[in-house]
Amino acid sequence: MVFNHFVRSLFLAVSVLILHTTFLYSQEEEPSAPIESVGAVWRIGFWEIMHQTFSSDEDHPFYQMTGTNRFKGGQGFFGFTFLDPGTNGIIPNVQNKNDDGHKSKDRTLTKLFSYIPLLNGLPPFSLEYILPTELNVGVSLSFAHTNIWLDDETARAATSGADPSYATPLIRMASYFYMFSASLHPFGVPASDDIDIFLGFGLSRVESTIRYGIRSNPAIVDYAPVTQTELSGSTGTMSFRRMGIASGGDSFGFMLEFLFPGNQEIIDNPFSSNTIIDSTIYDATYNNRGGSLPSKIGMPGGITRLSWTFSF
Repeated sequence: MVFNHFVRSLFLAVSVLILHTTFLYSQEEEPSAPIESVGAVWRIGFWEIMHQTFSSDEDHPFYQMTGTNRFKGGQGFFGFTFLDPGTNGIIPNVQNKNDDGHKSKDRTLTKLFSYIPLLNGLPPFSLEYILPTELNVGVSLSFAHTNIWLDDETARAATSGADPSYATPLIRMASYFYMFSASLHPFGVPASDDIDIFLGFGLSRVESTIRYGIRSNPAIVDYAPVTQTELSGSTGTMSFRRMGIASGGDSFGFMLEFLFPGNQEIIDNPFSSNTIIDSTIYDATYNNRGGSLPSKIGMPGGITRLSWTFSF
């Protein structure tokens, strides 16, 4: 827990430092140097820290799925997606998913990449190809892969207090994002000493697996004498907007990237068709929203990615 707080503080501090450095760079008033032609650039992003937020308190995927107020305004994923110093896994989110027994519900690409030796999955990374144009702006095409792991223990709203754990439906979700995007670089292809600013649009294939259920609950002991769970999986397509800044150059640097998912319904909600227990009892015990639960849900909001890069 202390490590997570330290990483979160470091993440915010680095983000502010990057933005401040960019502002100072843009304010420099040095004599203009001759414009130097820059060719195409490849940029690889790796070892990312990711922070997921949502557009409103009611947009948390677990709140949409379960209708339970303990997820209203809940937290998204935050942390390393590769080589997390606080865990033993090389790809910690993949390790969490496999330990929770989701493998039988993996979708096509996730299942394919699970055969990679040792890693058991595709490491999060990005690959971008930036091209110059005759209009002195750059354009790029990129592919990025990342993943998240959410569980009801860490995703609960801070206001949930000391309520017993059985008051919350059991839910753990792994999501994999395979993202293709096109971006505009208004100041051209970044040279060695440049700061690159970019914005664009893209589409992502989202593959999700979910373990869901009801914990042993003494309040409804006739329906939940023991913990009961099931597994589900789904695939969806999500649009997103992209913007950010990165360092130029022919070596290592950084990239601070903001992704804004659209409002598409991309994840099948298993609770809509199977509440594990009688739906009337479920609604009376857990569903604070009233009415039927949606069959599919989205995750509108934002994903911030801070990663190291290598350009060549």
